[in-house]
Amino acid sequence: MVEQVTGHPAADWATSEALVVEQSRGVVPASSWLIDAARSASRSKRVLQLLTPEDSRLTYPMELLLRDAAAEWVVQEDADRYRDGIRGVPMTWTGTRFARDPGGRAAAPVEPEIASGDVEVRITTVHPAAEPHRLGSAAEAVLRAFTGGAPDGWGDAEPATLPWSADEITAYCRNRAPGRTPLVVVGGEVTGQLRVSPTDEGTIEETRLSGPESGKLRPEDLTALAEQVSGSARLMLAAVHPGRRGGFRGSRPTRPALPYGLLVGQEIVAARGVGHAERAPAARVTLLGSAAWCTMDGGRRPPYEQLADLLRHFGVSDAP
Repeated sequence: MVEQVTGHPAADWATSEALVVEQSRGVVPASSWLIDAARSASRSKRVLQLLTPEDSRLTYPMELLLRDAAAEWVVQEDADRYRDGIRGVPMTWTGTRFARDPGGRAAAPVEPEIASGDVEVRITTVHPAAEPHRLGSAAEAVLRAFTGGAPDGWGDAEPATLPWSADEITAYCRNRAPGRTPLVVVGGEVTGQLRVSPTDEGTIEETRLSGPESGKLRPEDLTALAEQVSGSARLMLAAVHPGRRGGFRGSRPTRPALPYGLLVGQEIVAARGVGHAERAPAARVTLLGSAAWCTMDGGRRPPYEQLADLLRHFGVSDAP
């Protein structure tokens, strides 16, 4: 490969194009070392590549770290065969990084079992600059809806060892402003990330949580969650990810998360009117106060197409 380096404590190999971190373990979390390695790769305009055996699994916070850092998960199948752990594309070592093998074909996604996979919830909340705000309320709402209790803990890496406190999280993020602050949230079978980004207009709070398995929740549980956050959330997307079980993702390629419901917040609905919201192209539309809860479990068009239609209908550029 290349000469081993010690420039970063988490990096096993470094080249002009990549920082390669080897993790020979069953579960790979978003540790402080890996988070710092991702930052180091970004600062040096290199790609972070996580190299694991094919039976390794990623925690949801680690999966989000790879996505946010434009990093890659490389799975070693045997001595000379590698592939992308998310997409299943064969990869080869070029001398400076792992890259897609131009002669290889991606493995076919594993077809999901009925009612399998973790529920995934993404909530975007915009806090105006002129108004006082408390961070973490959306995460609390998700945990109460899914587990019956508040989150257990938080932290800036895994394991999240600090006892849950929305007040401490708010103070922590305020002291780190104006930088973007990603935090790990855990509780029961739920794990994920709270990401806070200050802007000139205010503060954007993005809550991304995964778990429990879809078979453990009822549709009315998600409706109750949507109703609870309808007064504050700009958008909420609920989906089921077939490749994630118990908050962990394996390396076999799967279908993307299947959308179930989209909550469109009060401000977006008000911009076009309640009548426009009631005509939204979804299987069902339920008004929750001045917000609209649009579910996609039915109808003539597949859920992916319904979601794209909904985003266009409300003039939203992308899902949360």
